[in-house]
Amino acid sequence: MTQPLYTVRQVAYVVRDLDAALKYWVDVLNVGPFFLFEHCPLENQRYRGGPSNADVSLALGNSGDVQIELIYCENDAPSVYKEFLDAGRVGVHHVGLMPQNYAETCARYAELGHEAAFECTVGGAPLVYFDTVDSVGHFVELWDNHDVFKDLFMLVEDATKGWDGKDPVRPGPL
Repeated sequence: MTQPLYTVRQVAYVVRDLDAALKYWVDVLNVGPFFLFEHCPLENQRYRGGPSNADVSLALGNSGDVQIELIYCENDAPSVYKEFLDAGRVGVHHVGLMPQNYAETCARYAELGHEAAFECTVGGAPLVYFDTVDSVGHFVELWDNHDVFKDLFMLVEDATKGWDGKDPVRPGPL
């Protein structure tokens, strides 16, 4: 990733229609290409301390150095995404950051009183959403400083450089 660690790397949106959202981001905002992960494999899920089996499809694209994530709920399992939709919300759901030290940063968020609202692993690499809604109006997602995330984010970022508008939605590599 070209951005320094612990900077806002991603702005994520929960959407009700993934195809319409992709079309808008590509055609109107000229963002892309997007990598689509249908039924993204989120392993070892925990939602507010209990088990979860959220099924989401998501798309990742970049606008400059900032990654845009579009998230669509495929099922009604408990999750931070379903919670957001059930509250009647759509739009900005979270910002994502990769701290230098994941464990220390997670402990800091807990010390500040932010609940670990959703946790899982992707390819064995952990991530967590902290409930910072009362502080900043949305969740904050932290990713472990792991090659699984760094390689994926670099792939998405590199695809944006010199993108000619062709092949705007591509299958994700996971």
